[in-house]
Amino acid sequence: MQQDIQNNEDVARILSNEWFDNGKLLHIAFRLRKGETYISVNRPAISSYQSDVEDFIKNHCDYQLMPDTYRRALLNVGKIRNIKVSVGDTSMFADVEVEPRNAKTLSHAGIFTKFQNKNVKEGQIIKTGVAEKEISADTLLLEIRCLLLKLCKIEQCKITK
Repeated sequence: MQQDIQNNEDVARILSNEWFDNGKLLHIAFRLRKGETYISVNRPAISSYQSDVEDFIKNHCDYQLMPDTYRRALLNVGKIRNIKVSVGDTSMFADVEVEPRNAKTLSHAGIFTKFQNKNVKEGQIIKTGVAEKEISADTLLLEIRCLLLKLCKIEQCKITK
């Protein structure tokens, strides 16, 4: 059974080579895929992390930097949970949460953006405030991506297998 993720824990986004431009990580590294409600990450604190990530990289060569390395964006869970977002002149009370996922890999987790306790996904329209002002979820998610990019620490890691 997966445990709750504590604020002092880090999560890692395994990085595709396509998300870099001239060695610089782009915010698209934290983009939701079509229909998804969370950004996939892994938990280095979980004992299966290394084998989970290495199995993933073996099946996705665009995530492999060289034959024996990969890159990851390391993010502190407490800092993710403290993200505050404004869209234009509207303060959004969106929650950014990191939760364990029921997946084939024990170390898998997800970074969710929630508004009014509902998961946000691309293409939605969000109504906020007394006047129920309409805001594109895409705009909110772009702000989250940019903040995650600022918070992450990029590391090059060795494949041990």
